[in-house]
Amino acid sequence: MTAEIAVENNLWHLVKVGGVALHHPPLVNLVLRRGMPRWERLYLSFLHEFGHLQTIPVAIFHLLWLGRYGRVKKRGVRGSLAVLAAAAVAHQAVWELASESYVIVKSGRQYGRIYRKHPNLPGQLLFWIGMSVTAVGLSLWIKGSKR
Repeated sequence: MTAEIAVENNLWHLVKVGGVALHHPPLVNLVLRRGMPRWERLYLSFLHEFGHLQTIPVAIFHLLWLGRYGRVKKRGVRGSLAVLAAAAVAHQAVWELASESYVIVKSGRQYGRIYRKHPNLPGQLLFWIGMSVTAVGLSLWIKGSKR
């Protein structure tokens, strides 16, 4: 299957897989790459978007896990909608964490060098802590909300 990734624009990124295009705002990359020179920002952003493709197995596993615990009868409409919304947000958080972990592995020492040269502690803390709490918290809430 062919894929295309475009990250040159600060307003929209493009990931196209097998003819299906997903245009999306680069929110994670804007938070994490704030203050970086263009080349380094684009390099890490490209790896991040490519990381989504490489971590599809992680995303599928988490989706199956959510499906197992989120599929319960007698929730009612509001409860079911709450679980669906929580699952969507938790799933996206897990996939963002997996993708950025791929960036760290793929770029190796360059990752640390870039962030030492262009520190962005607030953005890094917001991403890593915020996404981790969201991913784990909502996933566990879904598991615990089983009735």
